[in-house]
Amino acid sequence: MGSFVSWLDHSEEDQRRVREMLQLFSDKDTVDDLGIGTVRDAISNSLFPGTSIIQTRARYFLFIPWLFRRAEKNHVDQLVAKATDMERKLIEALRTGGDLAGLIGVEAGKNVRTLPSSIYWSGLARYGIFLAPSLSIRQYGRHVGRGLAASDVEDEVADRSTSFWQREIPDPPPNFFRFQSASFDLTRDEAEWLSERIISADPLGHQASLLTSYVRDLRRGRPAPDVDAAWDAALPADTPAMMAQLVHQAERFSCAARGAALLYNLMLAEARRAEYESTERTSVDTYRELLDEWSAHSTRLHLSDWATHPDEFWNCVFSNAVRIPPPTRRFLDAWSQCLATHSGDIASSAQARDLITLREIQHKRGQARLTNKKRLAEWSGYAGTTPLAFRWTQVQRMLRDVGSGLGESGAEGSHAVA
Repeated sequence: MGSFVSWLDHSEEDQRRVREMLQLFSDKDTVDDLGIGTVRDAISNSLFPGTSIIQTRARYFLFIPWLFRRAEKNHVDQLVAKATDMERKLIEALRTGGDLAGLIGVEAGKNVRTLPSSIYWSGLARYGIFLAPSLSIRQYGRHVGRGLAASDVEDEVADRSTSFWQREIPDPPPNFFRFQSASFDLTRDEAEWLSERIISADPLGHQASLLTSYVRDLRRGRPAPDVDAAWDAALPADTPAMMAQLVHQAERFSCAARGAALLYNLMLAEARRAEYESTERTSVDTYRELLDEWSAHSTRLHLSDWATHPDEFWNCVFSNAVRIPPPTRRFLDAWSQCLATHSGDIASSAQARDLITLREIQHKRGQARLTNKKRLAEWSGYAGTTPLAFRWTQVQRMLRDVGSGLGESGAEGSHAVA
């Protein structure tokens, strides 16, 4: 897969999408067999802009500017090479620091293929930390090598900065560039600066994102919520009504999508048992039990009522200026019709089963498991059955990082060593 990614130079956003796709395919619980990823991502981007499923810790939003500004200052002709070399050294310094949770390269070390800068690049642009959002990392390096500044690339950079980076980035800790030890703990200054960048990233005249509302709550001294999904916590008091409604819709869409995934897995289990010995992961009984549990949950959510009015969901999604491919919308509208009439026993619905079969064929063509015996034999269970959480796991961890930093007693805090 490495060669497949390497050619993408023109668009950091394209690179991010491919990396996320590869991450999804490495986790069988999140494979998008039925092609609803565009809706999932549209909701995620609206609630938590600047984030992705492969971001891990908040301090990377400072690590990367520190490294690239250093390279921009001292190694103009080799900016990207020097910055990425420092990224690899930072991995070992973070390992020495002992906090391995969310460490990019925790297993591969300095030989990791996807570096933090690639993972965080679009977020750095979204939050106004990197000032030329149209440039990929390599394009940025070439512009610096030619002596260009951000103002030569992006006319809207009001301060006509001579650097490509936001000028008020807090300085790195003393001895940071010795790469002896480093920590993910934010100082108070760093946490305040990053929270300001996130808040200020919401376009003027537009509603604040849910991420902004949570960051504002952190600045008021309220802790980050400790829940499994965004809808399991009381939303911040200043959450815009449209964001609160999107959370409400997201919870129901997550339930609806999981019902489709469970029925799909049940159909795979039924097709597979004729030729192969079943395991717990591929057992028909497993998915019937899971569908029974899902049915009870969908009843508590009044999912059939929600499915009766799909336009309310789409109006909420489209209010955030996103585009959904027409085939995806047609599939989800048809699935809503099935839920509206058969949610109590979706497994017995011929209409629902036909829809799942046709959608997999439409989305995966010759690789569809329901029609390709080789692909069916490779199925090991639980394909895409994890409930959609819209990046909440990643966002929650970064909120905790920021909240901990804001709780530090002084600007230097107790973690300023690195």
